[in-house]
Amino acid sequence: MAADMVQSVIEIMDSAHNYQYELAEVLEDIQTLKNQINASSDTAQKQVEAHFTRLKKAVIESIDMRLVHLKAEIESIRESALRPLDECKTLVDDGLKSAVLVMEEGTTILSSEPENNSEKIIKFKENPKTKALSSVPAIPSPAEVACVNVVLNPDFHIQIESVISLEGKVLARAPVQITDIIEKPGSLLVQWCEEAEDDTEMYEFWLQYAMGGYKNLNDSNAVFHTAYVGTSNIYLVKHLRTQTAYTFRVCGRGESDTPWSAWSVPRVSTTSISHYQWEVSDNKAYSLSNENKTATRTSEGVTHVLYSNKPSFHTGNILTVKVLDDADKSPGDGLCISVDSKAKDGFSQDGVVYVNLYGNVFVDGQEMTMQLPEIKKGSVVAFQAESLPNGKIRMSIQTEEKEVTFDWKIDVPGGGNGGGSVGLTNMTGNSDRNQGELYFGIKFSQEDWKIAVD
Repeated sequence: MAADMVQSVIEIMDSAHNYQYELAEVLEDIQTLKNQINASSDTAQKQVEAHFTRLKKAVIESIDMRLVHLKAEIESIRESALRPLDECKTLVDDGLKSAVLVMEEGTTILSSEPENNSEKIIKFKENPKTKALSSVPAIPSPAEVACVNVVLNPDFHIQIESVISLEGKVLARAPVQITDIIEKPGSLLVQWCEEAEDDTEMYEFWLQYAMGGYKNLNDSNAVFHTAYVGTSNIYLVKHLRTQTAYTFRVCGRGESDTPWSAWSVPRVSTTSISHYQWEVSDNKAYSLSNENKTATRTSEGVTHVLYSNKPSFHTGNILTVKVLDDADKSPGDGLCISVDSKAKDGFSQDGVVYVNLYGNVFVDGQEMTMQLPEIKKGSVVAFQAESLPNGKIRMSIQTEEKEVTFDWKIDVPGGGNGGGSVGLTNMTGNSDRNQGELYFGIKFSQEDWKIAVD
């Protein structure tokens, strides 16, 4: 009895210790969230201040430039309007001088016996200055000359204030957030969704990633690269290193001519699944490159078949086979998905889905009526497998916009209870290999075929 009571105390203490540990983790998470709130708020404050400082400077510069322009325009009108009047004034001044000279000359004639100076009088009358006395320059009326006015909008400052009042929008959270990141072979499947506080609908998304784990949205050390721009809300980011942290962020916009939204909260993830690769062996028929993802048929070797290094094609994943270079076609050559890597001579047998170079599809050695385009240089063949509740696999093979889909019932060696239909996982636990893990392979008889997997 006493031992049971002591044991119960020990168990309670263990529970308290575990509870203490869990609460410590919660406290750490709370502090991380508080740091995110405070850091993002501080950054937002700095961004707002810097933006409106630039805006204020730009507005003042624009006002000053407009003021200078209007004053220059006024001076230009003044100069062009005064010029003809100044020219007219010059003519009037010249006429006044001529009139004074004529009056002086006439006074001289009249004061020196004009009756005896008829010759001088005749010359006086014929003098051009005398004849010009009737020529008075015409001047325009006040309505015909400039009377400079300026039209100003007394309510313009209200318009400016109204526009400025609309600038900037504070959001507690970005309108697009990453919801899930799923490990794939040498890649990560990133999913996101809209979480807009208003009715704004996003039509285009921009996904970026950076190598390294950056929890801070504005970390200056992060070098982001564009992974995807488009309308989908899911994207497979390929060619990633295993056991390496990557930071992802996404934003969106409504129309192509509207600005992008704020970036989402960064998400850090890692893939532990190695990328698809060919088996490294003594098979001299193929030369491997690009981290064993590319196989090139050589002139050596007797065995024409090459498999993946392990059953790495799982249900729920996509395998992409790219033909980088081709050569002559031979019967029996092509691509396959197989439950094992035993067949060394061909793929027309049970447990194999085989596509030959002419686009014929064989399942367990039986040719299907559906056919794909021929496989040649530049071809991209995508295999996708999906587990079904009835234990079968739904296989899809697509190339050049044409797709073949069928349900495939096969047995995996050692797949529990002496073998069983392929499913997503081995529920019996009698095998160290999960059901739904398949090999992929190729067979080429002619050299120079170059095949890459992705």
